[in-house]
Amino acid sequence: MAAFKSDLREYVRHVRVLRAARETSARSFVAGLRYPLAHRQPIWIGSPTVIEGRERIEFDEGAALRVGLGAFGLTTKRDTSIIRVRPEGRIHCQGVVSLQRGIRVVVDSGVLELGPAANINGFAKILVRERVSIGAYCNVSWNTQLMDNDFHPMIVDGVEQPMSGPIILEDRAWIGAGAIVLKGVTIGESAVVAAGSVVTKSVPPKAVVAGSPAKIVGSIDSWR
Repeated sequence: MAAFKSDLREYVRHVRVLRAARETSARSFVAGLRYPLAHRQPIWIGSPTVIEGRERIEFDEGAALRVGLGAFGLTTKRDTSIIRVRPEGRIHCQGVVSLQRGIRVVVDSGVLELGPAANINGFAKILVRERVSIGAYCNVSWNTQLMDNDFHPMIVDGVEQPMSGPIILEDRAWIGAGAIVLKGVTIGESAVVAAGSVVTKSVPPKAVVAGSPAKIVGSIDSWR
């Protein structure tokens, strides 16, 4: 009960900010109470959201999922977020996670792991067949794509290649706007992927990568 009251206060605070900016509606506020009240799940919604397979979203103690509760200038209160978890998939929230308006998350199978204070910005797309793990304090910018599978089998030199491979974003990784991260890639702790990059190979911790395919162009001590 204490956790619910704390989450509710935080939810109301976010909604008041959005209401002042005319970025949410009373209807969205009422709809946002459905999951915590009717389903006893800490899912808090501030804009139109479609959730399929909500019973396959798991929460550690103290964890919560906030959808469309951040002010984001490229979206409007009419933009719909979609979270779709198929019967063979699941989402595991390890802390308080923010998904901004207009995101697209589809877990066909396997697991999407979301670490504490991870933020997925508007219009990002995450598609999971095996495993996508997003660590604590990661920031995934708008219009990004994380895809752990190729969707089609490929044969190279007569050998069929694996269609899927896990994507791992270690703690505090930052994925820039419009970047694409492909299957089998690990982004190291505090690494930065520049806007518009296409990442096909793993990135060391604290490296800065850019380009298509992405290559190391520098290093970084930290980012905020």
